[in-house]
Amino acid sequence: MAIKGLRGFRYCKMTEDTESTLTYDSIVKKMTGAIDIKIKPKVNTGELYGDDQLLETDSAIGAIEVEIDVAELTLQERADLLGYTLKNGVLKEGKNFNPPYIAFGFEAPKSNGATRMKWLLKGKAEPLEEEGKTKKDKIEFQTQKIKLKFMPRIFDGEPSFTSDTDLEGAPTAEEFFAPEFLKTGDKTQSK
Repeated sequence: MAIKGLRGFRYCKMTEDTESTLTYDSIVKKMTGAIDIKIKPKVNTGELYGDDQLLETDSAIGAIEVEIDVAELTLQERADLLGYTLKNGVLKEGKNFNPPYIAFGFEAPKSNGATRMKWLLKGKAEPLEEEGKTKKDKIEFQTQKIKLKFMPRIFDGEPSFTSDTDLEGAPTAEEFFAPEFLKTGDKTQSK
């Protein structure tokens, strides 16, 4: 079935990713106003030619570039995603930019009433580009975009989890977006 919407942007900080240990924060935070998401995997392709023709080809996925557009990126969300400090209502953007690794998830309703759910499991936000426009004769809302770069985890090599709620045995949204689910991608292990 076709995708017909987008909602439920959320993120969870990753605290450790090694060959033997994988941990995320115990809280998944939701963002308000999901407008748009673009997920663009970088694909590196090698081709072997011989006898005046293509004999073999192979591809490898590199970084996964993601751009989201959201109605408002609050100062708290900026602090969380970019590694800045928010204190007494002031966002302090230090010169030592070092955003934390996060998992990023969203929901996309399908035309049959089901929902596609996705987690990108390990990524970092890039510094924000900001722009503004003056108010004119007609109202133009100004939204905020943020770019993130995702990669496979060291722990298991997984870059993402995707599920459709209309598949037999699929997790519910509550199970899928639980912080414990991020570790295994298995609803039976996440309780």
